[in-house]
Amino acid sequence: MKLSRRTVLATGAAALAMPSIARAQEAMRHFALVRGRSHIGTHHLSVSRARDIVNVEITVDISVRVMGFTAYRYEMSSHELWQGGILHSLHAHTNHDGENAYVTAARSGDQIDIEGSAFNGSVGLDVGTTTYWTPALMQRSTWISTQGGMPLNIRPVSTGLVRYEMAHSHVGATGYALGDELPATAYYTDEGEWVGNTFDARGAEVRYIPNDISQPFAPLWTG
Repeated sequence: MKLSRRTVLATGAAALAMPSIARAQEAMRHFALVRGRSHIGTHHLSVSRARDIVNVEITVDISVRVMGFTAYRYEMSSHELWQGGILHSLHAHTNHDGENAYVTAARSGDQIDIEGSAFNGSVGLDVGTTTYWTPALMQRSTWISTQGGMPLNIRPVSTGLVRYEMAHSHVGATGYALGDELPATAYYTDEGEWVGNTFDARGAEVRYIPNDISQPFAPLWTG
């Protein structure tokens, strides 16, 4: 198995170039990442759908500064395509505080072939990814990490209903702790909208704070 960015992008382009495809629907969401009381970065997510093709693009930029110096840096970009609820292709690159990680994955028959800095192999079609954007991923016990491609065992457990903080208000959301291999909690509204995550970073909680959720993701997954 040898996958390349050119191969993945070519297969994605072929899927998106199907004849008579409908005009895409699109929604975007912007998060501020806050650690304690400090703003440390941003997470931007764009989801679009045309017929049964869903395109997901993500950029993450984190910079932790101490006494004017950058103590930690994290940059990630990810692009994935879904077709009929099944992952069609994934390409991601991460700069994790100076260490580069990557993953390239593509559907091949009844499996997903993965080539990554942390894993090379195949998984079944019933997988999710660490992009969180739809609660449908909670029904999938294996997720592909966008940082290196490692398959993760996901065991979501509800942590209950909370009033989740947004930039200018709060919204009711249910938290799901994702398990030991992905120690984060993801939050979703009753309408199926992802409103953010929380996780521990060296003893301090990091919170995703959305600017707003007025552009819904849920219809883009269900069609």
